[in-house]
Amino acid sequence: MDLGEISNEEAAKYGKPLDGVKILAAEQMQALPFATQLLARLGAEVVKIEHPVNGESARGALPSMDDPSGRPVGATFLRNNLNKKSVGIDLSTSEGQDLFLRLVPNFDVVGDNFKPGTMGKFGLDYKSINSKYPNVIVISISGFGNSGNSPYQNWPAYNSVAEAMSGLY
Repeated sequence: MDLGEISNEEAAKYGKPLDGVKILAAEQMQALPFATQLLARLGAEVVKIEHPVNGESARGALPSMDDPSGRPVGATFLRNNLNKKSVGIDLSTSEGQDLFLRLVPNFDVVGDNFKPGTMGKFGLDYKSINSKYPNVIVISISGFGNSGNSPYQNWPAYNSVAEAMSGLY
């Protein structure tokens, strides 16, 4: 068979490359939500963890519109969360941390994109998860790295910060 000899209908029989991969993502705004949205398009099942009352910060990012319940829904949120499921868990509470840890063994990958130390403060960092579930892949994305000796390591890093620090603006 040569490239182009298979129709879309035939190709659909094969599924997507990441069918069966499950990702648990404690994420907000850009970096990890964008990455997991791409993985979801490739077939991964992505479950997004959000605050149970306010959701994640991108929900209100401008430009936005109101959903049928009157809550703001930002374009950043819509763009980065295609094909995902979502569950509200308050990770700052012991109940939320316990629930998160109970979910972990049902997933292949667990990720976050919070400031360095945030997940560790909750007992949900790589060391904590890996000690209980060594077969789960743990990823953590931050603006200025999670290790090393950077003076910026603990800075929050939304898109505009990364652009400014890189000299794009």
